[in-house]
Amino acid sequence: MTYSDVTKNVVTTTGFSTDEHVEPFQTATMTCMVLPHELVFVDCGIIPEIASKFRSDMEERFQKDTSHLLLTHVHWDHIFGMEAFEDVRIVASTVGITYLKKNLKGMFSKERREKTAKRRFSNRKEIAECIKNAKLFLPHIGVKEELRIGPKEEVIFKVIGGHSKDSACVYAPEERVLCTGDNLLTYYAQLPGNPRKTLEIFRFWETLDINSVIPGHGDVVGKEYITAVRTYFEELLSVLKTLKAQHLPLKDVLNHPSLPHYFGKDQPPWTEGGKPHTEWLEMNVKSWYKWVLTSPKF
Repeated sequence: MTYSDVTKNVVTTTGFSTDEHVEPFQTATMTCMVLPHELVFVDCGIIPEIASKFRSDMEERFQKDTSHLLLTHVHWDHIFGMEAFEDVRIVASTVGITYLKKNLKGMFSKERREKTAKRRFSNRKEIAECIKNAKLFLPHIGVKEELRIGPKEEVIFKVIGGHSKDSACVYAPEERVLCTGDNLLTYYAQLPGNPRKTLEIFRFWETLDINSVIPGHGDVVGKEYITAVRTYFEELLSVLKTLKAQHLPLKDVLNHPSLPHYFGKDQPPWTEGGKPHTEWLEMNVKSWYKWVLTSPKF
């Protein structure tokens, strides 16, 4: 496993090598934050063995025990490795715990997971086995708005919504590090929720004292990346508003020359095409244009 030292007290990994970054779940980040007397982890990926190794390596390196696992949201690619942290306090938003309780009888039931593994991962035995055999359970602590951890509140878990109603971010003020969950991605196009809420989240993040940003998927970036994505979304909404006034159908909007170019971490301006799941960008444009069409005050 390759680890990235974001600061001397913050380490992150995906658990997969760069060459293996083929599907979104392989780019989901896991983070360890070192507090004076404990370790706090953020998200745990889907493979318990990888999550367990990350935890044990960090406990050995820093000579501290783990106290918490913080879940930025309860989507499968961020929680299926949670059994590696079964003995510590696992934290999620109260909304997320409600969702997970429902999903344990639905899409995350043993029967449904077996079908998903067979349908989507028939050629990936290791992943299929993780999906089928994942030991899932409800987090121990539900947070409605905010939870602060550490003697000097070194870690702040804040429920913000956006990507999903249960989404949270994790901020370490002294380290000047932000874990965004899936409200920010660097390896794929963004997956925003409601446009107003999305921009509200990005503007809030821009008020924080941040040096390093750990996305839900992809590589660590600087605070300027937040501003770049926020600016793109504002430009996109402005163009969509203009196209709405022209009464253009969705099919004409998707390829309209006035749409702003999206970008990638190392190659702005970036028109997607070189990475898998490039339909995400088109999906977002569709979603936001439909929102513009149905929002009379916009």
